[in-house]
Amino acid sequence: MKITITGDLYSGKSSVAKGVCEVMDYTYFSVGELQRKLAVEKGMTIMEYNDYVFNNNLDHEVDNRTVAVGTENENFIFDARLAWHFIPNSFKIYFKVDIDIAVERAMICKRGKSENYTCVQEAKEKIIGRRRLEVKRFNEMYNIDIDNDSNYDLVIDTTHMTMDEVIKKTIKKLQECSNKSNTCI
Repeated sequence: MKITITGDLYSGKSSVAKGVCEVMDYTYFSVGELQRKLAVEKGMTIMEYNDYVFNNNLDHEVDNRTVAVGTENENFIFDARLAWHFIPNSFKIYFKVDIDIAVERAMICKRGKSENYTCVQEAKEKIIGRRRLEVKRFNEMYNIDIDNDSNYDLVIDTTHMTMDEVIKKTIKKLQECSNKSNTCI
């Protein structure tokens, strides 16, 4: 099974993807980790790096790598904004989260601290700004609406769920689809 996970910032995508991979013994791929690493190497914040990629038209490099993962691998989870688009035969999952809960999570998690949020209001503004940039960029580049739930096979609101609950719900749905002779994929 090929699984792609995307969603709102701080909705738990990476944690859930890693948890599901561990339970299902799948390989984990993440564009976010790669981009954060590249941002640090260039001495940029993730927002600055996103602007850099956009302004220099470098998205195709990540896109090509995503397509390659989708064609060359089986039994993986790809945690990326657009993996669902570039791996159309994947089971596509989207995680939602309320913005105030996303900000709370950002303020306590290691990744949020590395993105240098100095206060709740700044975190909220930066998270909203980053999301707007992504929505606009992906619409302009690919003519897709990442906020359209019909793009995905499964949509889960993680706002009031623990990570374990999200992992269990995700695995249950994946098992249901697998038991239906892959009709969900």
